[in-house]
Amino acid sequence: MEHFSDRLAASITARRSLLCVGLDPVLERMPPALAEKHRRAAAASEDEAVAACFAEFCAGVIEAVAGTAACVKPQAAFFEQYGAAGWRALTETVARARAHDLPVILDVKRGDIASTGVAYRRAAFGGAPGFAAPVAGVDADALTVSPYLGDDALTPFVEACAEGRGVFVLVRTSNPGAGMLQELDVGGRPLYLHVADAVARLGAACVGEQGYSDVGAVVGATAPAALRAVRAVLPHAFLLVPGVGAQGGATEALGELMVGDAAGLVINASRSIIYAWQEGDADYRRAAAEAAESLRRELGPPA
Repeated sequence: MEHFSDRLAASITARRSLLCVGLDPVLERMPPALAEKHRRAAAASEDEAVAACFAEFCAGVIEAVAGTAACVKPQAAFFEQYGAAGWRALTETVARARAHDLPVILDVKRGDIASTGVAYRRAAFGGAPGFAAPVAGVDADALTVSPYLGDDALTPFVEACAEGRGVFVLVRTSNPGAGMLQELDVGGRPLYLHVADAVARLGAACVGEQGYSDVGAVVGATAPAALRAVRAVLPHAFLLVPGVGAQGGATEALGELMVGDAAGLVINASRSIIYAWQEGDADYRRAAAEAAESLRRELGPPA
């Protein structure tokens, strides 16, 4: 069994990239020619047509950034809103990324206890019982989870690390309202650092050959002081850092967070890359490739 953290580390070092490209398809922002192509097919089924449009769009982005990004992060909600057709498009998108040897972090922010948590895990990774054989899930490499219910809501997902999967726990997020709960003082420390303690504890038994844990943390670039504090608690975890790009998070201080040969972090950018075509280049694939390469250079190499 190969650890998820080792696969991610290998991708970072091979591509010399800290970049994670978020895949957040929105119908209103699809390239006009692509949208028109699938609009003509919408008479029979709107959901199928939009889902097919999303699958083609994401396939084009993946192919454009496959040599530049260390991993990709599809946001499941953008697909799920189109029902079963959207879920199939999500599965196709994950398969396309894995065909390019890109690790896939499925952004679903799950978190529930016991059998419900196991069911969420199986949806992301596979293994739901069937009549004759286990049923395939989306087959992502890792997923994002919420810690709000406590350790027993994280355990069903962390258990998947023994099967080569990974988990990223929401610790200090990038949204403007994050501080309402995450910055609360609990015993002289902000709540998010207590969550970081739980990540360290849960991930201690899931360490790959490169020295990184398969249990990582989501920490926003919009809160640089929190980033530094979380890194101090989690020196062996991968940090998934959203908030760069459209959310305005700075990249200057990210270098001090790097640990080990693969840096121990990936920086997510979504809209600034996948919708770069709206800045003037009609070819969305070329625009995404150029935007991804520009940010990869800005972030610098992993070591």
